[in-house]
Amino acid sequence: MSEETVTQETKSLQAELPPALARSQRLASALSSYARALTFENRSRRNLYRLAGLAPRTRDKVFSIILMIIIGATLVLPMSASVLYYAFIASPGYASEVRFIVRSSVPYLSRDRYSSDSVEPKAKIIQDTAILLNYLSSPAIIQDLEKHVDLRHIYGRDDIDRLSRLKADATQDDILKYWKKHYSASVNTKSGIIEMEVTAYTPKEAHDLANLVLKLGEQQVNQLSAGMWNDLLISTQRDVDNATKEVSDLRGKLRDTQNKTGVFDIDMSATSIITVLTNIESSIADLKSRRMALAQSVSASAPQVSEIDRRIAGLEEQAKDLRAKTAGTAADSEGNLADYSSMFNKLNLDVKMAESRLKAAISDLEKVKLVSSLQLVYVDTFTDATVPDTDKYPRVTLNLFLSLLAFTALCSAACGTVLFVRKKLD
Repeated sequence: MSEETVTQETKSLQAELPPALARSQRLASALSSYARALTFENRSRRNLYRLAGLAPRTRDKVFSIILMIIIGATLVLPMSASVLYYAFIASPGYASEVRFIVRSSVPYLSRDRYSSDSVEPKAKIIQDTAILLNYLSSPAIIQDLEKHVDLRHIYGRDDIDRLSRLKADATQDDILKYWKKHYSASVNTKSGIIEMEVTAYTPKEAHDLANLVLKLGEQQVNQLSAGMWNDLLISTQRDVDNATKEVSDLRGKLRDTQNKTGVFDIDMSATSIITVLTNIESSIADLKSRRMALAQSVSASAPQVSEIDRRIAGLEEQAKDLRAKTAGTAADSEGNLADYSSMFNKLNLDVKMAESRLKAAISDLEKVKLVSSLQLVYVDTFTDATVPDTDKYPRVTLNLFLSLLAFTALCSAACGTVLFVRKKLD
């Protein structure tokens, strides 16, 4: 039996039934149709309510209101506040830019113990540059700046908007964090050129602050180098003092030896003795000639001959003593010039070596004094700190675009969460 025949019979039977019973029959048929339709539809309660014409309108309205509140709270209001702040409230920030390079003026010392193959000019400049950049973002720069200017006044005045203003009760750490937001520096690794930017809320303050930062950075690097050279100056001065004492002691020892031996100079003494000995030997030869001539005319026992013999014996004894003083063994056993010569040569050599060390120490001391008196590091600015004509901050267009992206992402995340909860409740 076909479905159309059954339907016609059902309609004929409903026509024969009373009106009340017919309505019940129609309701039952409708429910049966809905039940068959749900077999192929989504099993969610929302679709069930829609098919039955019983959708929960109150809950839909609640979720719609929640979405509107979220959109207003996370997108509309924040963006309106951002536009109002950046366009009408934010204080203008003026950036002073300066470009400079670090140079070293340390002269090369001679290749002695005060110089090193490991310390090259390029490495020294790189090290000084790194020290300078580290100093400019350290707590030390805040302490040094506050000795010259009032940072709390420059960045905390009442005419600066509250969001940009430095807090009145800011600690040193707070000031350092604030300073890092208003200062930037970058270095070109190939050329070593450093580009620095300092931001303040008036053009003059930005310009003056940039110059002051450069001056303080130069002083800091030179102070570190000066400490090293001061230590080296003390060391070289100590070497000079030790060498001076050594020379003085050796000269005193030489003087005492001269006083003890009675010899001031070996060469002079030897020359003097040889001269005297030569004169004595000449006198002896002359006396012997006279004696031989006198012996032919008088007897050997004559007083004249005896006198000549006596004089010859005295001169020969004197010559013997002089020869003993130059070489051999002296009668008084006090030593001879040969013995004194080795002694004096050793003392003179020690004195010359000590004097040579003293001369080298004095030369090193003069070099260190010269270097320590110079300014070792220079911060050469090839573009002076600028006096800004227009404000650079805030960047209204960029800040509003970034705010739009951030608030849109926040709004999307919040709305997505609400829609996910709504789907789970279905």
